[in-house]
Amino acid sequence: MNILIYGAGVQGQFLAHALNKPENNITILARGQTYNNLNDRGVVLNHYFQKRNTKEHFSYISELNETDHYDVIFVTMKYSDVYSVVPIIGKNVTQNIIFVGNNTNPHKLRETVLKQSKTYKNVSFGFLMTGGNRNDSTTTVIRFNAGELKVSHLEEKIPFQNKLYKIFKDLPIKLTYEANFEDWLMSHAAMIIPLNTGIALKNQYKGKQQQQLINNIIKSYNELHLLIEQSNYKIIPKVQAIFFKKFKFIAYPMLKFLLNIKVMNQIQGSNSEVTSLYQDIKLLNEQTAVTTRHLDKIVKKVEELN
Repeated sequence: MNILIYGAGVQGQFLAHALNKPENNITILARGQTYNNLNDRGVVLNHYFQKRNTKEHFSYISELNETDHYDVIFVTMKYSDVYSVVPIIGKNVTQNIIFVGNNTNPHKLRETVLKQSKTYKNVSFGFLMTGGNRNDSTTTVIRFNAGELKVSHLEEKIPFQNKLYKIFKDLPIKLTYEANFEDWLMSHAAMIIPLNTGIALKNQYKGKQQQQLINNIIKSYNELHLLIEQSNYKIIPKVQAIFFKKFKFIAYPMLKFLLNIKVMNQIQGSNSEVTSLYQDIKLLNEQTAVTTRHLDKIVKKVEELN
């Protein structure tokens, strides 16, 4: 199968590694210094929990031409950057597209792509269950087992499911078809926004100040879960909302532990992406009477740091 991975961050590089087999012809689109680094050294991954390194070589391009055809394009851009590539994807002849990553409004993204496309496209969505960070010499990947890619066409069956079967056949990475994917994406955004905000602020808050920060994070979770439910989304898994509402005595020490372990520095999301997700979710305030004053407070503190 002829595959393009559009984006060479942690997600893009790991996905190339995970899909690497003789039957898959993989190309990675990268730009600037990342493109130069990949051409020079290949994809070098440090698998953090597995305590091993891998090095692989793929084909690399720095731009996508209109006539470049692939069986599937996986777009692995940050949510804050994803709309910038829509015109390029729209002009390209490839029919099957999967946007992989955080997304609080997949319907809007699909409609935007279709409006700007010269030919009809199957626009699906996915989420790669990995984290990590990247520098000029290596990319650190945080994952459990062989990794997992959740995929969905929202309310419908993925039209190119047979192609995905061929791409993932006999590979260790798990491919999961998620039925209620929009609910799942919204629930995941509700999990990462307060946590990533807390990680960004942790060095500014010590002792009793950190206690106050953690309490505000817990209150932010409760605000977000209520806002999402009042906006007719389901929390997936449901226990996510129950945990922070009814089990604060467990949530507090868990968050304190997470904020202060080194591995969290490896998986912290970018502030720009978290801000984009926050701004999308805040639009729900216009449809409900739910307020998010504790969340607004800690997000504002992060903005002041920048």
